[in-house]
Amino acid sequence: MRLKGAFRFALYAIFGLLFVSGALWIYADQMKTRSEMDSEIWQQAAAFLLSMHGGAAMVTLLLLGALGPMHVQRAWRARKNRATGVLSLALYALLIATAFGLYYVGSEALRPWISTVHIAFGLGVPVIISAHIVAGRWSVAAAPQPLRTQHAAAATLVPSETPADPALVGVMSKVG
Repeated sequence: MRLKGAFRFALYAIFGLLFVSGALWIYADQMKTRSEMDSEIWQQAAAFLLSMHGGAAMVTLLLLGALGPMHVQRAWRARKNRATGVLSLALYALLIATAFGLYYVGSEALRPWISTVHIAFGLGVPVIISAHIVAGRWSVAAAPQPLRTQHAAAATLVPSETPADPALVGVMSKVG
C-alpha cells in the first residue's frame, strides 16, 4: 500500500524535522548547563528548537490521522506489513503519550522518567520507519506479479487498452 508521492514526501519531511529538531534540542539542552558556554544563547536555541519540535508534532498528528484510512486500514485488510506497521503505530502512540506527559504532567518526580522514555523512543523512530519501508518493499517484490497481457484489436494490431486512431482503423480494415 504505497503512499502517493506528495503525501509520502510530507511524512518523510515532517518526521525528518521532528527528528532533527528533537536531536538538536537534546544537544542545546546539554550545552546550556555547561559553565564554559554562553548559556543564554543555548537557552534561546533550546527554546526555539522545542517550539519547532512541538509545531512539527502537531502537523505530524494531522498526517498520522490521514494515514489511518489512506494506508493503515487498506494494508491491514490486505494483510500487508502488519508487524512493522503495528510496531510503528505503537511507537507513535507511546511518543504521543509521553509528549502529553511532558507538557501536562506536573510531577517533578515523573518528568525526568517521561523525558528519558520520550527521547529514547524518539531516537528510535528512523529505525522503525526504515524497517517498515524496507519490509513493505520486500513484500511487494516477493509477491507474484500478475501477468499483463495486451489483446490486439483484430484489424489494427493496436493494444485494446490504447484508443485506436480512426484513420488507421479505416486503412487497416480495407487491407484485410
